Amino acid sequence: MRTIPSAGLYEYLTEQKIPGYKDKVKHITLKKGHQLYGPPQRHTDIYEIITGAVKLGDISPKGEEYIYEILVPGEFFGNLALLGDDFSELCKALCATQLRTYDLAFFKHLTTHDPSVAEWFISKVVSRWNKTESVLACIRAFEPRERIQYMYNTMDKRIIIPGNREITLNKLLTNKDLADLTATTRQLVADTIK
Repeated sequence: MRTIPSAGLYEYLTEQKIPGYKDKVKHITLKKGHQLYGPPQRHTDIYEIITGAVKLGDISPKGEEYIYEILVPGEFFGNLALLGDDFSELCKALCATQLRTYDLAFFKHLTTHDPSVAEWFISKVVSRWNKTESVLACIRAFEPRERIQYMYNTMDKRIIIPGNREITLNKLLTNKDLADLTATTRQLVADTIK
């Protein structure tokens, strides 16, 4: 069985000369704060972060925007259209961000017909699942100030942004972002981070 190189899915498609990949994979760049998609949009492509970072969230029943995840280079996101009309999400760039956009039908075909891609994709899904469980465990295990500090420290890592520049991820987050991620308030975040 062929394996996905550590460089990623796109490199695999290139090396294996998968038919149609050049027409089904595009590159886009988002400016800081640009919304890629959001409610009421239900259908998206599948996106891979090349450089930069995005935040994923939704609109609360009260009509307020909130986030629940930060994604960095190498991570994938989008609507696989497996949940029917229950999918609702928004995606905004935390900074200038380069993405690969994979046509949904093409991506789903790869994940169901190529065992190497299927194995790689399952590992990506499980990794995201583990990341979410870790955040929930943090919320459950720590007092509010501890979870803010823990999340802030977890996000204290360098990422590459377009132009091959480095930036510290936690410096991109607003107090509201940290409050959303830790189930606290902006005021408590501001007091804790000082």
